Amino acid sequence: MNKRINKPHIAPKGSMLVAAALLLSVLLACSLGKKSEPANNNSNRTEPSTTPKTSSQADTPTTTTEKPSTESGSLNVGEASGSFTAKGETVELKYAYAGRGKRFSEDSIIVLVTDKPIPAESVAEEIESQTMFDAEKIRGLEYVFMKDGYWVRFHPSQYQESQGGTLKDYTVENGVVRGSDKSEGSLTDGKYSRSVKFVAALK
Repeated sequence: MNKRINKPHIAPKGSMLVAAALLLSVLLACSLGKKSEPANNNSNRTEPSTTPKTSSQADTPTTTTEKPSTESGSLNVGEASGSFTAKGETVELKYAYAGRGKRFSEDSIIVLVTDKPIPAESVAEEIESQTMFDAEKIRGLEYVFMKDGYWVRFHPSQYQESQGGTLKDYTVENGVVRGSDKSEGSLTDGKYSRSVKFVAALK
């Protein structure tokens, strides 16, 4: 009796080479595609940028610069700023006083702008008769505002000018007189010039 012996199937050499190459390519693809993940993966974390900032991107201090007043050099009531020049002498002006009176036979508003303060008890007399001005205890400008213009006199020296119209920013409101005046002294070749701003309570 003949026995049948089953021989193991041996694939052709070409097929084995193809299978080995295929397996090798699969293993290689898996090793290249695999990425190492960090132990703690936080999807909301933002990594800091390593790109240097330009000068426009650089952080700048957020300091706030205080804006100057819209009215530069604004004054309180009773104050003046500016100066006048008379025959080469310049006088700084700091104080302002105002009152009503009659000048040139007309009801007027009189403003005195001075380098030194006038005592409170002497303001009315000074507006009426300029006693301290005449004694040169104080120096300054004397303004008289009338219906059709204004008049200004320098103390000392007694030089005076009259002008039609009124001063720049001149107002009389709620018992307060305000104004500003500037003259380069074109009528006197610069011997008498003035630049002044004042705020005075009307007595």
